Order: sequence, then structure tokens, then C-alpha cells
Amino acid sequence: MSHVYVLANQHQQFLSKSGEWLDGREPNKLFRSEHKDVAINQMFEANTRDVSLRIELLQCELNNKGQPLVPEEALADISPLQGDPEIEPNTPEEMPEQEPPELEPQAEPEVSPEPAPEVVPEQPPEETPAHPSEKTSESESAA
Repeated sequence: MSHVYVLANQHQQFLSKSGEWLDGREPNKLFRSEHKDVAINQMFEANTRDVSLRIELLQCELNNKGQPLVPEEALADISPLQGDPEIEPNTPEEMPEQEPPELEPQAEPEVSPEPAPEVVPEQPPEETPAHPSEKTSESESAA
């Protein structure tokens, strides 16, 4: 076979055999497949791990060692000024941590408590003895 499929994301990084995203400058570490359907399956698996990625298939020719020749335009320009490729361009820089501004404590507004509503207690039910003989025996012992 004269070509293989590799996976690249929107940050110009390439999927490695171990599932990490690399810059693509070491072709021996890149995931590659001779079969397009296998590469598509791997693309879906990688995308389920991180749904924010936009992954595409790249068809690459093979060098004499059988490793993919990644086109120069697909490789990221690595420079010290570029920074972290995971950070989208034109994102605002993080603000340094600052102490929260001191707030003047404000007095709670006074609210007069509402009077408690009057609850009329229910009359307890009159107890009746289970056996009429208990009532007579109690009255006899009280006498």
C-alpha cells in the first residue's frame, strides 16, 4: 500500500498510537491505518473522549520506512511565541488572582415580627374505658 490514513485535529495535532495528540514531527509514533473505515472508527472513538475536537482524516503517502509523510502545511508551526496549542487564538488572558474588594457591611433592614396566629387547641376526645368494669373499679378505689 502506498498511503495510510492519519487523524489530525483543529490544533494541527496528530493522534498517536497511544491516544495522545502530538505535533506530528515523529511519524513513527502516529496512529495510522491502511483502511479508511478503521481510521474513521478511531476518529469516532477519539471524538467521544473529547467532543470539542474537530478531527479530520488525512491521507498520507509512505516513506521508504513505511511511515506516513505528513504534509508540511498540515504540521503546526512550533515557535516559542505560539504558546499552548490547546488555547484558542484570540482568547482573553486569565486575570491574576486578586483579593476580593472589601465591601462595607450594611445593616439589615429592621422588620417588625408578625404576631403569631392564634391557634385554638382542639378539645381532646373524651376517654372511654374499654370495659365498663374498669370504671366502676376505679370509682370504688377512689372512695
